[in-house]
Amino acid sequence: MMGVSHGQVPAHLEFAFETKVFFRADRCIFGPVPGGHHQGYTPCIGGEITGPALTGEIVPDSGADYADVRPDGTVVINSHYLLRAKDGTNIYINNRGYLVPSAEGEGEVIGGVRQPAYFRFTPTFIVPEGPLGWLARTVFVGAGRRCTDPDHSIFSYYAVR
Repeated sequence: MMGVSHGQVPAHLEFAFETKVFFRADRCIFGPVPGGHHQGYTPCIGGEITGPALTGEIVPDSGADYADVRPDGTVVINSHYLLRAKDGTNIYINNRGYLVPSAEGEGEVIGGVRQPAYFRFTPTFIVPEGPLGWLARTVFVGAGRRCTDPDHSIFSYYAVR
Protein backbone atom coordinates (compact mmCIF):
# COMPACT_ATOMS: atom_id res chain seq x y z
CA MET A 1 0.00 0.00 0.00
CA MET A 2 1.26 3.47 -0.87
CA GLY A 3 1.61 6.00 1.91
CA VAL A 4 2.20 9.71 2.00
CA SER A 5 5.88 10.61 1.86
CA HIS A 6 7.25 13.05 4.37
CA GLY A 7 6.70 16.60 3.20
CA GLN A 8 3.73 15.75 0.95
CA VAL A 9 0.26 17.01 1.73
CA PRO A 10 -2.53 14.48 1.20
CA ALA A 11 -4.99 15.35 -1.55
CA HIS A 12 -8.54 16.35 -0.73
CA LEU A 13 -11.65 17.11 -2.78
CA GLU A 14 -13.15 20.58 -3.03
CA PHE A 15 -16.63 21.06 -4.54
CA ALA A 16 -16.25 23.28 -7.63
CA PHE A 17 -19.55 23.27 -9.53
CA GLU A 18 -22.53 21.26 -10.70
CA THR A 19 -24.05 20.90 -14.15
CA LYS A 20 -27.61 19.99 -15.02
CA VAL A 21 -27.57 18.58 -18.56
CA PHE A 22 -30.81 18.03 -20.47
CA PHE A 23 -31.02 15.37 -23.18
CA ARG A 24 -33.17 14.76 -26.22
CA ALA A 25 -35.74 12.04 -25.61
CA ASP A 26 -34.68 10.00 -28.64
CA ARG A 27 -31.69 8.12 -27.22
CA CYS A 28 -30.01 5.82 -29.72
CA ILE A 29 -28.47 2.46 -28.77
CA PHE A 30 -27.44 0.01 -31.46
CA GLY A 31 -25.54 -3.22 -31.73
CA PRO A 32 -24.16 -5.53 -30.83
CA VAL A 33 -20.97 -4.19 -32.36
CA PRO A 34 -17.76 -6.26 -32.54
CA GLY A 35 -16.90 -7.55 -29.08
CA GLY A 36 -20.55 -7.89 -28.06
CA HIS A 37 -20.91 -4.29 -26.89
CA HIS A 38 -23.68 -1.85 -27.80
CA GLN A 39 -23.03 1.74 -28.80
CA GLY A 40 -25.12 4.59 -27.43
CA TYR A 41 -25.59 8.19 -28.51
CA THR A 42 -27.59 10.79 -26.56
CA PRO A 43 -27.42 14.43 -27.70
CA CYS A 44 -27.57 17.15 -25.06
CA ILE A 45 -29.96 20.03 -25.68
CA GLY A 46 -28.65 22.44 -23.04
CA GLY A 47 -28.45 22.99 -19.33
CA GLU A 48 -27.01 25.09 -16.56
CA ILE A 49 -23.86 25.36 -14.45
CA THR A 50 -23.99 26.45 -10.82
CA GLY A 51 -21.39 26.54 -8.09
CA PRO A 52 -18.78 28.49 -6.25
CA ALA A 53 -16.07 28.12 -8.92
CA LEU A 54 -18.07 28.25 -12.18
CA THR A 55 -21.50 29.39 -13.35
CA GLY A 56 -23.02 29.51 -16.80
CA GLU A 57 -24.79 27.26 -19.25
CA ILE A 58 -24.43 24.11 -21.32
CA VAL A 59 -24.37 25.33 -24.92
CA PRO A 60 -27.51 23.89 -26.60
CA ASP A 61 -26.89 21.16 -29.19
CA SER A 62 -23.13 21.35 -28.67
CA GLY A 63 -22.41 17.67 -28.09
CA ALA A 64 -23.54 14.33 -26.80
CA ASP A 65 -22.92 11.40 -24.53
CA TYR A 66 -21.33 8.51 -26.43
CA ALA A 67 -21.73 5.32 -24.44
CA ASP A 68 -20.08 1.93 -24.86
CA VAL A 69 -22.49 -0.48 -23.16
CA ARG A 70 -20.61 -3.62 -22.17
CA PRO A 71 -22.30 -7.04 -22.09
CA ASP A 72 -22.32 -6.90 -18.25
CA GLY A 73 -24.35 -3.64 -18.39
CA THR A 74 -21.46 -1.35 -17.41
CA VAL A 75 -21.59 1.87 -19.42
CA VAL A 76 -18.25 3.39 -20.42
CA ILE A 77 -18.96 7.13 -20.52
CA ASN A 78 -17.40 9.40 -23.12
CA SER A 79 -19.30 12.69 -23.31
CA HIS A 80 -18.32 15.85 -25.18
CA TYR A 81 -20.00 19.25 -25.19
CA LEU A 82 -19.44 22.95 -24.67
CA LEU A 83 -19.92 24.97 -21.54
CA ARG A 84 -20.31 28.73 -21.62
CA ALA A 85 -19.21 30.52 -18.46
CA LYS A 86 -21.18 33.50 -17.18
CA ASP A 87 -18.44 35.80 -18.55
CA GLY A 88 -18.97 34.34 -22.07
CA THR A 89 -15.90 32.06 -22.12
CA ASN A 90 -16.48 28.86 -24.12
CA ILE A 91 -15.12 25.72 -22.47
CA TYR A 92 -14.86 22.26 -24.06
CA ILE A 93 -15.49 19.41 -21.60
CA ASN A 94 -14.84 15.70 -22.07
CA ASN A 95 -16.15 13.38 -19.33
CA ARG A 96 -14.78 9.84 -19.26
CA GLY A 97 -15.84 7.30 -16.69
CA TYR A 98 -18.24 4.52 -15.74
CA LEU A 99 -21.89 4.02 -14.92
CA VAL A 100 -22.73 0.70 -13.29
CA PRO A 101 -26.48 0.03 -13.07
CA SER A 102 -27.96 -1.01 -9.73
CA ALA A 103 -29.02 -4.62 -9.40
CA GLU A 104 -32.74 -5.33 -9.60
CA GLY A 105 -34.42 -4.00 -6.46
CA GLU A 106 -31.24 -2.36 -5.14
CA GLY A 107 -29.92 1.19 -5.22
CA GLU A 108 -31.19 4.51 -4.02
CA VAL A 109 -34.33 5.97 -5.61
CA ILE A 110 -34.25 9.75 -6.11
CA GLY A 111 -37.24 11.49 -7.70
CA GLY A 112 -38.67 8.16 -8.80
CA VAL A 113 -35.45 7.16 -10.59
CA ARG A 114 -33.35 4.21 -9.41
CA GLN A 115 -29.82 5.53 -9.30
CA PRO A 116 -26.84 3.62 -10.67
CA ALA A 117 -24.68 1.70 -8.22
CA TYR A 118 -21.68 3.68 -9.49
CA PHE A 119 -21.65 6.83 -11.67
CA ARG A 120 -18.19 8.46 -11.62
CA PHE A 121 -16.01 10.19 -14.17
CA THR A 122 -12.95 12.35 -14.72
CA PRO A 123 -13.47 15.44 -16.84
CA THR A 124 -10.86 17.32 -18.82
CA PHE A 125 -11.28 20.86 -20.11
CA ILE A 126 -9.98 22.93 -22.99
CA VAL A 127 -10.32 26.61 -22.15
CA PRO A 128 -8.73 29.85 -23.42
CA GLU A 129 -5.96 31.35 -21.35
CA GLY A 130 -7.29 33.78 -18.79
CA PRO A 131 -9.30 33.74 -15.58
CA LEU A 132 -10.71 30.24 -16.23
CA GLY A 133 -7.42 28.70 -17.37
CA TRP A 134 -7.14 26.89 -14.02
CA LEU A 135 -9.76 24.40 -15.31
CA ALA A 136 -7.17 23.02 -17.75
CA ARG A 137 -4.53 22.72 -15.01
CA THR A 138 -6.59 21.01 -12.32
CA VAL A 139 -7.52 17.36 -11.81
CA PHE A 140 -11.24 16.85 -11.24
CA VAL A 141 -13.44 13.93 -10.33
CA GLY A 142 -17.17 13.86 -10.73
CA ALA A 143 -20.27 12.03 -9.62
CA GLY A 144 -23.54 11.81 -11.49
CA ARG A 145 -27.19 11.08 -10.89
CA ARG A 146 -30.04 10.46 -13.32
CA CYS A 147 -33.33 12.38 -13.29
CA THR A 148 -36.52 12.34 -15.32
CA ASP A 149 -39.40 14.62 -16.22
CA PRO A 150 -37.62 16.05 -18.15
CA ASP A 151 -34.73 13.68 -18.96
CA HIS A 152 -31.53 15.08 -17.47
CA SER A 153 -28.47 14.27 -15.41
CA ILE A 154 -26.84 16.22 -12.63
CA PHE A 155 -23.06 16.08 -12.49
CA SER A 156 -21.13 17.29 -9.44
CA TYR A 157 -17.48 18.24 -9.99
CA TYR A 158 -14.75 18.23 -7.35
CA ALA A 159 -11.27 19.68 -7.76
CA VAL A 160 -8.50 17.51 -6.35
CA ARG A 161 -6.44 19.81 -4.15
